Amino acid sequence: MAYKQFTFLSPVTFIIALAGFFLTFTEINCNGQQLDTIKGIELVTGYEQELDFNLGDDNSAEEKKVEKYDPNIFALNAFIAAIIGLVLMAVKKLRTNYKLVAVIALIGFVCLIAMMVDLKTKIADAQNKQDSTLNIDLNIDFKMKFGFWLVTASFFIAAVWNILMARDKSKQPEIIPETFDDTP
Repeated sequence: MAYKQFTFLSPVTFIIALAGFFLTFTEINCNGQQLDTIKGIELVTGYEQELDFNLGDDNSAEEKKVEKYDPNIFALNAFIAAIIGLVLMAVKKLRTNYKLVAVIALIGFVCLIAMMVDLKTKIADAQNKQDSTLNIDLNIDFKMKFGFWLVTASFFIAAVWNILMARDKSKQPEIIPETFDDTP
C-alpha cells in the first residue's frame, strides 16, 4: 500500500532506459588511448568503425579500414524490452499487470548483462585470433560507460519495483462489485 504514491516510477524507468540507449555504452582503449566509443543505439542497429593504421613516420601512407558490425542481439532485445515496457505503461488495462512488466524489465536487465559479457568475449577472441586486426601485442581495455549502467539500473529498478507492486497487489483482497438482483 505504501508504494501507491510512487506509481510513476515504473514508466519513468522505461523512459530513462529507452533514452539511455542514445548515450555512450562502451569505450575501447588501447594503452590508455581511446580508440572508439559506441552508443547503445549503434549496438542495436549495427555500426561501422573506421580504423586508422599509421605505419610509423609522417611520410608513410595511412591505411584506413572500415569494419561493419551487425546489431548485437542482446542490445536489440533490451531495446525492444524498453519499448514493450513503455507500451505496457501506456495501455491502461495492462498498466497494473505488474508481473508482466517485471518479466519484461528482467528480460531487459539480463539481456544487458549478456551483452556486456558477449562484447568482452568478442574483444578477447579478436585479440587472440591469428588473422584479426586486433591480433597485436597491446593492452586493449573495454569499459562499459554511463549509458550502459543507466539503462541497466533502470531495468533493475523497474523489475524490483514491479515485483514489489505485484506482491502488494496479491496481498490485497480482490473487490468484487455487487450485483443487484431485482427478481423476487
